[in-house]
Amino acid sequence: MPKKNRTYNLIPVTVLLFIPVLIFGGALLEDPIVEESETLAQTMNTQNGLPTPIKISNSGAPSSTPLVVADSGGSAYVIWSEGIGGKRHVFYNTNRGDSWGNPVNTSSDIKIGGSGPWPDFAIDTAGRLHYVLTAISDYPNYEVFYKQYTDNQWLRSLNISNTAEPDSGGSACPSIATSPTNNNCYSVWYDDIYTPDRWHLYFTYKSGGSWSRARALSVDNGTYTPEIDVDGNGRAHLIWIKRRKGSSVVWYSSNSNPTNLNSWTSAISISGDSNEDWCEPDIAVDNKGNIHISWIQNKGGNREIYVRSRINGTWGDRRNVSNTPTKSYLPRIAVDRNSGDVYVVWQERTGGKWQIYFVYSQDGKWSATSAITKNSSESVTPDLYVDQSGEVHIVYSDNSSGGYNIWYVSTKELGQIISVLYPPLNVRINTALDGSPDKKKNIVTWKKNSANDNESVKSYKIYRKLVSHGVSAYKLRTTVDKSTSRFEERTLSVNYKYSYVITTLNNDGEESDHSNEVSEPLVYPPVSLSTESALDDTKTKKINIITWKRNPRNDSTVKNYKIYRKEEGDTAYKEIKTVSGSVNTYHDNNLPTGKKYVYRLSAVDKNNRECEPSFSTYEEYVFPPINMNLRTVLNEGLYFSEKINRMKWKRNPLNDPVNVAKYSIYRKKAEEKKTSYVRVFEDLEKAFEFWDRNLPFDEKYSYALTSVCENGAESKLSNSRVEK
Repeated sequence: MPKKNRTYNLIPVTVLLFIPVLIFGGALLEDPIVEESETLAQTMNTQNGLPTPIKISNSGAPSSTPLVVADSGGSAYVIWSEGIGGKRHVFYNTNRGDSWGNPVNTSSDIKIGGSGPWPDFAIDTAGRLHYVLTAISDYPNYEVFYKQYTDNQWLRSLNISNTAEPDSGGSACPSIATSPTNNNCYSVWYDDIYTPDRWHLYFTYKSGGSWSRARALSVDNGTYTPEIDVDGNGRAHLIWIKRRKGSSVVWYSSNSNPTNLNSWTSAISISGDSNEDWCEPDIAVDNKGNIHISWIQNKGGNREIYVRSRINGTWGDRRNVSNTPTKSYLPRIAVDRNSGDVYVVWQERTGGKWQIYFVYSQDGKWSATSAITKNSSESVTPDLYVDQSGEVHIVYSDNSSGGYNIWYVSTKELGQIISVLYPPLNVRINTALDGSPDKKKNIVTWKKNSANDNESVKSYKIYRKLVSHGVSAYKLRTTVDKSTSRFEERTLSVNYKYSYVITTLNNDGEESDHSNEVSEPLVYPPVSLSTESALDDTKTKKINIITWKRNPRNDSTVKNYKIYRKEEGDTAYKEIKTVSGSVNTYHDNNLPTGKKYVYRLSAVDKNNRECEPSFSTYEEYVFPPINMNLRTVLNEGLYFSEKINRMKWKRNPLNDPVNVAKYSIYRKKAEEKKTSYVRVFEDLEKAFEFWDRNLPFDEKYSYALTSVCENGAESKLSNSRVEK
């Protein structure tokens, strides 16, 4: 059962359209059993030994986090998140009929907010498609919505969480599964309806035509990112994480009668401490009820993909199935429900790029790690599904064609796709002065990687670049024999900081990915950047107030911060100001209201060495109106008396770069909390005025406004105006 892809800062936010995310530890285990993979017998075209991917989104808009399922005939169905005009949507495509069609927007009837949509996807035995996602209800509030594809059409979205009440929280990260015994649908998510930021698991099911009332499961609060799947006997299997002090633990429970909330078994810990704040667990079960769970494990500072299985009722050991020296993220696990073969994909940071990696298990024996992609582009957020014939369907997002698009590959027998040659391990650097105050020496050491066949290893290549430069700036310094594990550079200038990586070469001239990067000490960029925009006293110019925090990793003193700025849409930043390292705010004054700006900062140490830039901070997309005025008027006649609240406002000049289509007026009783505001009227940017009539004399009201753009983007609520 494919599960939602959550995301890190791995690709630009405009591509990811991002979400909160998740990750945890325990006793480190022995390496898994590895058997030599057989030669790949592809049922599809190949290129340079790789499966040939098919681009299936092809819209020009940033597309990410795909999910795939397949029917009994082997046809694949894919959904993904896509950003259009600043708004997010969930798109769909299929190769049913032997060719991929045009992508379809399935979420045009709902509004996806600043967080989410975190979709999850399932298919039942009748070939009907089902997915759930997080979107905004009419309150507004984050809710779980359900979509079904049947009779060649996507039905309207249905709110199945229905937790939007005053003071209630949001419904997030839903998961969905279908039962092969009766095609019941089950959905679970986490919600803070009781107390803000105290999260509980909520569950609902559909048996026939309607969904049950959502109810809380009897597990502790502080639970996140549930995933559900159903085996061939109709038993539901559920995992989730609990987080504490920067780590998380994967928990598991099951229910042989999922419509009975009292039948869930006592929860057990699967992962132990993962040492990752969000460990991104996933689950897959087969027809016999065997269970396979994957997650991210922080192993001595390196992220690895771990799997634990329950076969014939017995839980096995936790296994490191990635076993790579570089970062492994976003694991997705699937199982051939008939044979029990297990497949795992994830994204791996190799050679300065994200690539898709793969491993599988047959009869309890795990293959060596292989690569699905191996190119100069970024390949991220994979998902996979195994259909009834054993065909493996894989999707991922990749920017090889310019922007990020969704790509699809499949194969009947997915053996070792690319034989991986591993870089050396434990690369370290030691820097010291070399005979004078202006010269230094760098000593780089490493250890051979035991995962390589030592007989096939020929030599190592050492690459160097300036710390402030990108990965593409690495230049070869030297090649050394495989018996060597030390490289020394002398008489280097102390005015420059260097980074190093090492690769392994074999006798056939093939070269591994880069080792872990080692760098000389350097200050780090500031964190928690934000931009607040305001009008100056003349109401004709804009002021952008940029704030930041000192990076806690900066053990050395930051002398200065350099502030860089560009207009939205431009590619190049320009330095606009250098400020003291003791300040954490900057006012960018006298800006035109018709342009939007993006900022980023770097830190400079006491030797005037500048670090890499920070993440960018953006202006708000749209702003609420200004100069709001509320006046209460009595309309008295001979036989009646009427109270009227008259609201007036003006257009905000900060909205010059966007197209404001209308204003929404929100109202609540004066004594109610801010979360009680309800939209009562929309003005199509004509009168800039609203008359609220026939109001009770014994009640006072509070009003707030928002600006709404043509593309549906809505500003924050304005400051309130309360009836006197």
